[in-house]
Amino acid sequence: MTGAIAHGSAPVSVAAIVLAAGCATRMGSQKVLLELEGRSLVQRVVDAALGSQATRTIVVVGYEAGPVTDDLADRPVTVVVNPGYATGMSTSLQAGVRAAGVCDAAIFLLGDQPYVTSTLLDQLIERFAETGKAVVRPLAGARPANPVLLSAALFSEILEQRGDVGGREIVERHPFEVSLVPLADLGVVVDIDSPADYEAAREGT
Repeated sequence: MTGAIAHGSAPVSVAAIVLAAGCATRMGSQKVLLELEGRSLVQRVVDAALGSQATRTIVVVGYEAGPVTDDLADRPVTVVVNPGYATGMSTSLQAGVRAAGVCDAAIFLLGDQPYVTSTLLDQLIERFAETGKAVVRPLAGARPANPVLLSAALFSEILEQRGDVGGREIVERHPFEVSLVPLADLGVVVDIDSPADYEAAREGT
């Protein structure tokens, strides 16, 4: 399901930005293309985004951009190539924000979180609509986790970042603008960083 949801009397438009540009040095190969239960990791993340109330889905690619783009050819997504991916995460966030255009917020998803669900994304969007907080993210036990929703009010700060930084510094600058959504199932925010993580995921299916 796609479409804006209500924020007071006005519609809320939230873009889903899937970050799939990294070099995956710990994995030793393009991890977002690894298969899990019949779909690649990035396909699973994209499908969660497409099934949510996000108004559009953008995928930022870089390392092995061609194969990742081909892997998503049958999905209705906007693929953005980040030629500067090797210089750090900040460039991928910026590429996603630029591609999102006019919207009220964006959810930044990691391409290696294969268990993320449309339900979780909708919870983040709905919490943003209810509270208007600039940052909405899951709470996994006592630990804030990804994916993270950032209000468009913070996009200018994203565009000013340099180097291998994500949204953490921005979030830390706005501690009173953070709303946390407790998770009943901590597994939905598990990421696949290493061969051991991948084998554990395969064995658990």
